[in-house]
Amino acid sequence: LAGMSAEGVMYDWCVLYLKQEVHLSQDVAAMGYAAFTGAMAVARFGGDALRARYNERNLLRASAGLSAVAMTVVLASGNAVVSIVGYALVGAGLAPVVPILYNAATRVPGTSRAAAIAAVSSIGYAGFMIGPPLIGGLAQALSLTAAMWVVVLASALLAIGARKVG
Repeated sequence: LAGMSAEGVMYDWCVLYLKQEVHLSQDVAAMGYAAFTGAMAVARFGGDALRARYNERNLLRASAGLSAVAMTVVLASGNAVVSIVGYALVGAGLAPVVPILYNAATRVPGTSRAAAIAAVSSIGYAGFMIGPPLIGGLAQALSLTAAMWVVVLASALLAIGARKVG
């Protein structure tokens, strides 16, 4: 839920954040989205090699931590270059979350692989449905900058919860 909430928030709100809060033009703000999705794609393609080399628990903890720290820097800086590079790091940090959690779910004793993946998919996609509207409500009540801290919170929860991946 946390991982896909953060991912959904980035997909739906990152360009508006750069336009509205960092005051970038539409074309430059779109570079932030491209940096996020491009880094996520590259990291997903390389994720199997990382999972083969590193323990999944530690990889999830490190990648979620990277995402939390990078988004914190983005929100604190208000700088265009820092924001775009930070978005790339958020994308790279969130990339291994889904493969790690799907794989971990298949190892839950007493649960079929199909049922485990279906459960994780259902919970994860609920995050896609909850995260972005949550940001809209928080942005309306507070500010978009304040609302985007949900990405930091979700990533931090993933890093903390990584200890449960076994």
